[in-house]
Amino acid sequence: MQHRSETVWTALGVGIALGFAVTIAVGAFADRGADEATVPTATETAPTTPTPAPVDDPDRRTAIVQAVERVAPSVVSITTESTHQDLFRLIGRQAPKSSDGSGVIIDDRGVVLTNAHVVSRASRITATLADGRSGEATVVGIAPTLDLAVLLLADMDPLQSVEIGRSHDLMLGEPVIAIGNPFGLGHTVTTGVVSATRRPLATDDQVYQDFIQTDASINPGNSGGPLLNIHGKLVGITTSIRPDAQGIGFAIPVDRAVKVARDLVETGHVQIPWLGITLEDVMLRVPGDQSQAVRIKRVAAGSAGVRAGLMAGDIIHRLGDRMVLSRADLNTQLSAYDAGASVELSVRRVDGERKVVVASAAVETEDVERSLAQVVGGRFAVRGDEAKGIVALTGVRPGTALARIGLRAGDTIRAVDGRRIRSLNDLHAAIQRALNRHRPTALFDVRRGRAQGRIPVPI
Repeated sequence: MQHRSETVWTALGVGIALGFAVTIAVGAFADRGADEATVPTATETAPTTPTPAPVDDPDRRTAIVQAVERVAPSVVSITTESTHQDLFRLIGRQAPKSSDGSGVIIDDRGVVLTNAHVVSRASRITATLADGRSGEATVVGIAPTLDLAVLLLADMDPLQSVEIGRSHDLMLGEPVIAIGNPFGLGHTVTTGVVSATRRPLATDDQVYQDFIQTDASINPGNSGGPLLNIHGKLVGITTSIRPDAQGIGFAIPVDRAVKVARDLVETGHVQIPWLGITLEDVMLRVPGDQSQAVRIKRVAAGSAGVRAGLMAGDIIHRLGDRMVLSRADLNTQLSAYDAGASVELSVRRVDGERKVVVASAAVETEDVERSLAQVVGGRFAVRGDEAKGIVALTGVRPGTALARIGLRAGDTIRAVDGRRIRSLNDLHAAIQRALNRHRPTALFDVRRGRAQGRIPVPI
């Protein structure tokens, strides 16, 4: 019995020892496994390098993803270089300066639409596409008052243009997508909704009219890039001219932007349909309130305004269904129309409000000559050659603007609205530009002997 008992205890000891050994081994294996990366199961496997989502994955390839894929090749990152005088360096030395912006290709031939403030002072413009191609861009035309500019890309074929949408029927809350080059980071996508339409935007320099407002992030460098609808169609040109804006961004409606771009490509300047009138901004005061308005100063003889029945003193209240607050506001709205288009105005008179349809036109040579002869009232001649020519008054018609101001034969016209005048063609072009913007006056820089001054002259 004693021998059997010893055998049992021996077996039990061996079993316990074996159990400890197994436990230690399992623990060691577990500890080593905890120090190493856990091997995922088949359903959790993550590749070491990212791969694109499957083309047939509808849950991931949303409408936004598809829109971005279509439009990305049309978006341009813009880098500009300019020089400016550095007061802390030696006199005459120029310090280089660079800035970033965005643009969008609207024509396969390389026509790019962007903001005027992105390229207005650039000495060199470099455009980079999403595929990495880069090249120099040239300025075709600039419309500073509308913050739009057109560039041309050369020798970068093939190019893909964006599909043009429309902006006049945008809905509040409608999803929009912005693509641009914020802070020089390259193609960046942000999304949001339309927060407001027809929004005026005041800056230190001027008041911009009729903007789209969105909560899609628009940062410095986004300026000039596309604002897209959910289908990837261009509905606006983003702008970040309001640096203190937080949580909101702005865009120029595409209906106006594309028409302005066409004007700049075809004529080099923006064509605003002329209504045959000159306008002045006024304040309307009613008990307890006052508001901005625009009033007709003069209706040009033989013009579309006369044929439509417009009268001096009429207050233009609306163009179509849009309020008109100022001359700049009216011109901004008209810039979306071609010359010859009929526009409906709501005008207020003492006897009430009425609707008037005006068949707009372009300012013709006869309109300019009539203004110079009958309103300005001067006869002009050029002294010297075209390079150094001086336009002088040879006579003043009694009862006209120049006569009332006190100008006389021998006075010389050095500039109009800040533009140098060296020929009669220069003078005619300056008056045409002023009339085209429905201005009541033009600023004449006049010289008499050694004296020179700037005078507003009714046109």
